[in-house]
Amino acid sequence: MSMKLDYSKKISIVIPTRNRAEFLGPCIETCTASDDQNLEIVVSDNFSSDNTKQVVETFTDPRVRYVTPGNDVSMRQNFEYALSQADGDFVIFIGDDDGVLANGLKTVRYLINKFDPDVLLWKHITYLWPHIQSEPKEGLLKFRLRDFCGPMKTLDPKTVLQSFADGRTVAYREGANIYHGCIARRLIDAVSSKGGQYFQGQIPDVNTAVSNLVYAKSMLWIRNPVTIAGQGEKSNGAAMNTSAQTTQSQNNIAANFKELAEADSVLPEIDLRIRSIPAYTYANLNLVSQIHLKGQLKLNHERWRHIIVDDLKRFPKQHRCWSVLEEFFEQMDPDYVANGRLAKIEETLEKRTELATEGRARVKKKKRGPKSLHISTVKSTADWINAVTNPPYKPVNNLLFARCKHFYRMILMVINRLQVT
Repeated sequence: MSMKLDYSKKISIVIPTRNRAEFLGPCIETCTASDDQNLEIVVSDNFSSDNTKQVVETFTDPRVRYVTPGNDVSMRQNFEYALSQADGDFVIFIGDDDGVLANGLKTVRYLINKFDPDVLLWKHITYLWPHIQSEPKEGLLKFRLRDFCGPMKTLDPKTVLQSFADGRTVAYREGANIYHGCIARRLIDAVSSKGGQYFQGQIPDVNTAVSNLVYAKSMLWIRNPVTIAGQGEKSNGAAMNTSAQTTQSQNNIAANFKELAEADSVLPEIDLRIRSIPAYTYANLNLVSQIHLKGQLKLNHERWRHIIVDDLKRFPKQHRCWSVLEEFFEQMDPDYVANGRLAKIEETLEKRTELATEGRARVKKKKRGPKSLHISTVKSTADWINAVTNPPYKPVNNLLFARCKHFYRMILMVINRLQVT
């Protein structure tokens, strides 16, 4: 099925990077695989000490631009600088270990042409890069065929924001993400008009997933990937928020992140010893309320406290900082009184650990997970997905028609997959 597209509006793909040249090359390759000529690929190098600049210079595609703030800055500052160097009407941020799908960009073009949304989101597909110090030893794509070429949903940004405030929506990726999401420039300008900068928290994707909801008027979500979320042992997310035991390399990344964040003019919205992502989401809800809504966003503090405590229980003991968490809860909620109650949780957790060691822990039934496919790089992954989802997906409005089309496309993908693999 051919797609007649209007390319008058520019799309910026922005890639902040720091000392991960081995991932960056394949990432840029996935971007340049698109034939979209009104596309720019902005690589913002946060003062890398490896061969990042040389990797970017190997690309002769005029759509690729290398920029750098010129000195060590926090992740937030590099995101802000990178955004200042992009001039697209719509902006997509990805990480340097991620990828972009050429077919997915055509779908984005189609939706921009037809709906001109403030926010466009999509289903995430995860690729695990080969690890040296931990699993997997081979690159691994995790996917479900039903997550390709599926239905489209129209969301109300204000309803989503309230769901976050109530603690009914917890995962920040269900917000209006610019990281693995597409945001209209007019919305970026609206957020930036309050506070002077677009990224107003030290975890840029968490912060803007909330702040975009305040000003967005239209929001679409499609069950079809546009980007590939890469994960590696050098990932900031893995270093800062993993519930598993971290490697020395990850500890160094986390320490460097903390040092640069604390030197930023925008102070961290949360004590960085707290590793829980829900805690960052909760803190950013409060931050966004103060900056953009005059403190009028009513948060369900008690529900959020339960969510964060439950999340922190999954971390290794050295990262379960209960006293720090109590101080954080006091800052977020004037009615909360810290009395050391959280420290008592540790006794219960230690008893559970003893039971597990003695073999008396409850054995959980293993859930059926996504399919896995061993692939060497994110570029190979993008090539495979583009092949099995060809032709590019064109979402439809009618839900019944969309589901029928989804089922038909799944059959085609199974056939294409057999041919490709």
